[in-house]
Amino acid sequence: MKKLSDIFTTLTHTDKDFPMLLDMLNQPTPAEDDFFAVMDIAKYIKDNYMYHGTQLEIKLLNLDKEIFAYLESKVNIKNSKRDWDGMLFYLDKVNYYFTISKDVLIFDGVEDFYLYSMLFPKKRIRLSFGIEHWYFLKRGVAYKHKQDFKNAISNFENAIKCAPMSMSPYEELIGVYFEKGDVDKGKEILDKFYTLCRTPYHLGVFYYYTALYYYQKGNLFVSHICIWYALRFDISLAMRNTLVEKLTDIMSNDNLIVGAFGTLGYESLNANSIPAWYSKEILNASLDMYKACFMSSLAEVKSFKKSLRKKLMQYKLSAYVERIETNAETDKYMFLLEEPSISLKVDKKWQIIYENGETINSVVLELLSEQDTLTVSIFKTSDELNTLYNEEIKKMISSGCEIKNEQQITSINKKTIRSADVYMGPKFRMKLIYLKIGDNFVVLSLVSKDNSTKGNSLLQVANSIKSYNNIEKITKRGKFL
Repeated sequence: MKKLSDIFTTLTHTDKDFPMLLDMLNQPTPAEDDFFAVMDIAKYIKDNYMYHGTQLEIKLLNLDKEIFAYLESKVNIKNSKRDWDGMLFYLDKVNYYFTISKDVLIFDGVEDFYLYSMLFPKKRIRLSFGIEHWYFLKRGVAYKHKQDFKNAISNFENAIKCAPMSMSPYEELIGVYFEKGDVDKGKEILDKFYTLCRTPYHLGVFYYYTALYYYQKGNLFVSHICIWYALRFDISLAMRNTLVEKLTDIMSNDNLIVGAFGTLGYESLNANSIPAWYSKEILNASLDMYKACFMSSLAEVKSFKKSLRKKLMQYKLSAYVERIETNAETDKYMFLLEEPSISLKVDKKWQIIYENGETINSVVLELLSEQDTLTVSIFKTSDELNTLYNEEIKKMISSGCEIKNEQQITSINKKTIRSADVYMGPKFRMKLIYLKIGDNFVVLSLVSKDNSTKGNSLLQVANSIKSYNNIEKITKRGKFL
């Protein structure tokens, strides 16, 4: 087995060396020391030669993959055997050969890249992959188990810096702070972890450590709320066992009165300023990412869009998904009014000329086309539809209007709709539709310049109106909507 030292004095550092170097890289490596000797040669070539566009380059590219695969397997074996010094030995080999930098930004996948770009739109980033966050994460794990918390924290922080969307380094870093007794610092990292949670497991980890935080702080009542909530999510068996131990201790406390079967839910979390679902940031960023998919012409986006849609439905954002798809793919335009939380669809010919959503009790949405003006007014009230309708008709009659074609209709989706045509003088006609959506009284009025009531188009708008759970409500109630 030839080593670099055997030919060092004969090297010319020109392309005349390539055949000899290629032969050395192709040597068999029956023992690990032989493999490391080939690594030394490859490392020297990469640092001292310009070899692009040659057989030597192809060999080095393939060798890079082989070297990483070998070292990664050794790291994983040492990890499973809890041989932390051995694990660090092979990680040092990784650092020696690949020259790890802590000043790069990499992503575990395309989805993480796009999500990061939506969460932080002002940051200029490019999609890149690497092994840096894996390297720092594994080093952190080894140092954590060696009880070298200083080095563990440093490596986990570097892993987060390199791959801010990778959740494992956050989880490990939180665990280190809790293990060393600095639960306040752990809670600080936990709050950052929460804003990036995007799977049920992530949420389970969040509630797990939140429960431990309040337990360590002596707030057993809030801790037991978080324990019951955490147990409803995806967490590991070890985490479940820890929570059951804490819960058993809490339940045996004679000075604390708690529910025996975990009946407390999101209301108790909200009352203690603890989130009950995914963050607004991650929900909005996911929606922005889904919206961006419709603007892309790349064929690869199709499968990505499909998987993203599944996540949005898991996040209970069905109305938002419907709005994006309706607006992008149909001749309809869908509005989502946040307060009250009501959606409606209209033809794309309409343009908003006035929208007032500032008052608590009502919202007015006015749309204008070339010939028609459509006004949608929504009022909060607990009164019955017929009572409200009769009051409205009386007001119009008393102001000199003539009412014709009064109807009561049951729509396809079982809504009761009251309608009427209003006449004032020979030239003014207006079509009115009234309906109740929960505690909201909805009034649609259509004035047409061509003197037509266009009842069918107005009825279509009325049939499209429905209530939905907005992001504010979803983040407060989440899984248990």
